Amino acid sequence: MKVALVCNRRVEPQATDPDDIFEEFDSPGTIGAVARALGGLNVVVEPVEADRRLPWRLEEGGFDFAFNIAEGLGRRCREAIPAAVCELLGLPFTGSDAVTLGLTLDKFLARRVVSPEVPVAAAVLVASGQEEDRIESLQFPVVVKPNDEGSSKGIRGNPLAFTPGDARRQCCWLQERYGCPVLVEEFLPGMEVTVALTGNGPRSHVLGMMEIAPANPGSPFVYSLDVKRDFERQVCYRVPPRLPEHVRSVLACRALTAYRLLGCRDFARLDFRFDAAGEPRFLECNPLPGLNPHSSDLVILSRQIMPYERLVQGILLDAAARYGVVVA
Repeated sequence: MKVALVCNRRVEPQATDPDDIFEEFDSPGTIGAVARALGGLNVVVEPVEADRRLPWRLEEGGFDFAFNIAEGLGRRCREAIPAAVCELLGLPFTGSDAVTLGLTLDKFLARRVVSPEVPVAAAVLVASGQEEDRIESLQFPVVVKPNDEGSSKGIRGNPLAFTPGDARRQCCWLQERYGCPVLVEEFLPGMEVTVALTGNGPRSHVLGMMEIAPANPGSPFVYSLDVKRDFERQVCYRVPPRLPEHVRSVLACRALTAYRLLGCRDFARLDFRFDAAGEPRFLECNPLPGLNPHSSDLVILSRQIMPYERLVQGILLDAAARYGVVVA
């Protein structure tokens, strides 16, 4: 079997761009690690750049399957495009389809799909400036973040706003810098937990859960991009999270419900945070979680459960089973 490793290689941003513009893209090290892991299944792996030439690269490459880790190019629909190209060409591919990838990148839409079955925090979407008056209806502090970005892009420094005026100023800054709507969401003061899921249909299951806690507790903790870049000093990861068994069961049930409602396939990582009453609330879903062997949350979470190679290979094997394809 010949497998296209559909990806976007990280490049240096232009001087006029935000320094996190390519934060979602993968390093050569990550692409190489995924390729080596897949090679353990005795398949031929070839990285394929998900740029404007992607349809021709895939059509001319003689591929039997695509392992999709591409973030795509563009804005709101970018993650959906590589998957849509694979579907157009009739090429089986790993992970969620274009509908799910487009839906989950839009945090506000994803919240509307999972709620009320899965609780969410109160929030306001600021798209044109006309919605700013609704910010005052929220309980402060609030988290201000780009609505359709991943990898914590735009969540920099201290993204908390403690007054409506502060929130409006942060909205303006984000809209000018990233050119997208802004989600203003009530800050949940409890534990943050990320939940990894794999499989399809009735075989979907929780792979594991991980608490994401500050290494030095103090001020309100937000898992911002700056914190992620310095995770070895600033973050304490706990697998499993410090939660009673019955609370973990509730969290697992809600994660599986959201996974199903959003149409996720093969694997995904869902983020939750607990409110002041101890209720876990959905933050967002990442159906293309990073596979950096050193720093990606999914990989850190799974280290105590399975080797990296088995994690990556399992994604391809689950996708192949979904298509009725034998990996050989």
